[in-house]
Amino acid sequence: MFAPTVSGALLVLAACGDDGASTSAGFQPGILSAGVTLTTTDGEAPTSTAVPTTGAADSTAGASATGGGPKFDLGDDGAGGGSTGAPGGDAGCAKLDFLFVVDDSGSMAGEQKNLIASFPGFIATITETLEAHDFHIMVVSTNDGSHAGKNSLCINGDCTCAPAPVCCQTACAMGTTCDGFDCNNLPIDACDFTYGAGKRYDAGGKHCGIAGERRYMLADQPDVAAAFECVAAVGTYGSGDERPMQAAAASVSPAQNGKGGCDEGFLRDDAILVLTFITDEEDDHDMGKGSPGDPMDWYDAVVAAKQGNEGAVVVLGLVGDSNLPGGICPPGVDPNKNGNGAEDAPRLQQFTQLFSHGVVGSVCAPDFTPFFTAAVGVIDAACDDFDPPG
Repeated sequence: MFAPTVSGALLVLAACGDDGASTSAGFQPGILSAGVTLTTTDGEAPTSTAVPTTGAADSTAGASATGGGPKFDLGDDGAGGGSTGAPGGDAGCAKLDFLFVVDDSGSMAGEQKNLIASFPGFIATITETLEAHDFHIMVVSTNDGSHAGKNSLCINGDCTCAPAPVCCQTACAMGTTCDGFDCNNLPIDACDFTYGAGKRYDAGGKHCGIAGERRYMLADQPDVAAAFECVAAVGTYGSGDERPMQAAAASVSPAQNGKGGCDEGFLRDDAILVLTFITDEEDDHDMGKGSPGDPMDWYDAVVAAKQGNEGAVVVLGLVGDSNLPGGICPPGVDPNKNGNGAEDAPRLQQFTQLFSHGVVGSVCAPDFTPFFTAAVGVIDAACDDFDPPG
């Protein structure tokens, strides 16, 4: 018998499969969460759990063994109830900046569909249960577009490639049109070849209709679910050299968020940053591949972007988890060979663990909805503790 106690920031949630082996809240037995002690036998599901009482999981009410889903602070109801938020009774946060970093390598088709399917429920739960209704939502991929367009085909000057229109820069060397775009007037610029720049088109070259021609959506975006479905369909033609942490750090950097930057105005000092990354491979800097630095370097970059306030960041990582108790991904699987499973990602898990409000979920889960539903409680906890500057 062993009883591992997880301290610090790591909250690991695994959505249940189809075998019925789940708690009443829909999570795989054997999960770890902040403030929770799991008593288990080697190789078996836990025999007892302790409901979290402190840390990031306070607002979720956990996935208790007695039933019922997560319960969230509904904010001030106008009658003195709800969240008091920051000291003095003011709401903890009124603004949320959602950054999704999505792996666009060849093995990610299923995971992207899963993310898109779970988003409407996620954003609906946010709007129904949290007081913060002022959103920014941006999607970026794990590469800079430089390796796109390997499948170009040109016939009589008409070219097709993916992901468009970025791939057209290469394809147009052999034609005059590309995926319906005029090769002399391609709607691309330097930002389309920059790590962490927000997406405006899906992989097929469809313009996603983001209002104001920004690279991120606002809360009043017409049909936000459809726009997200479009930008999150980043495709599977990106580089196999996935760099999710380089993309994340670039997205929130002062250079890209300042005046004239690719993502100008996305990150706000008075908002909680919700960073979600989804990948089936580790971000391992080896032989010139992967994001530079280590998990602490990535952490420092993100926290610096939030003026040193790590409590103003929620990190949601959907990664390979066969190395974790209760992990769903099968061990020893190379997703590049057949598109199934995921590589263990201890560095990405460690990065998430460094944050007070960090959640790790399985990228191999058949449904991401339970993960995102529980994550709303973690966002709520961050909001309760947040004291906006000024």
